[in-house]
Amino acid sequence: MTYIVLFYTNSSALKFAKLIQRLNHPGELIPLPRKLTSSCGLGVKFEFTPNLAEIISDEIEKIYAVAGNQYQLVYRAQE
Repeated sequence: MTYIVLFYTNSSALKFAKLIQRLNHPGELIPLPRKLTSSCGLGVKFEFTPNLAEIISDEIEKIYAVAGNQYQLVYRAQE
């Protein structure tokens, strides 16, 4: 499954991209699509099949599942 993760800060996005690489999951830093909003202009798009709960941190604002041009919200940080 492909996901896009939104963060509160650019440094959080960079740190998460490194984490995904260490876990050997394909991923990359991307400018966020206009359909998605965030406090930060960077996101991480990656492939992940295990349980998403394993990678959730306080630095993540939202996670969207990607299917073509469609985005489905699968996680939102509690405010």
